[in-house]
Amino acid sequence: MSDTTQFRVLDFDCPSCASTVERALSNVAGVQYVEVHYATGRVEIEYDDSVADPDAFVQTIESQGYTPQTA
Repeated sequence: MSDTTQFRVLDFDCPSCASTVERALSNVAGVQYVEVHYATGRVEIEYDDSVADPDAFVQTIESQGYTPQTA
């Protein structure tokens, strides 16, 4: 079943940073759709909740050097 979650990432320095996070999240198993907005720091993720866990999204964002906050 699909679910959606959102985070805010306030420490993006440039649009390329947002693209890096978007690519990393799109590679997490179960992720169906990712949209990262550099200007607002909003990250929206649609995922298969039988495969993916939102904790994995937090870890992925942190592994790219950014600090996610639940929206």
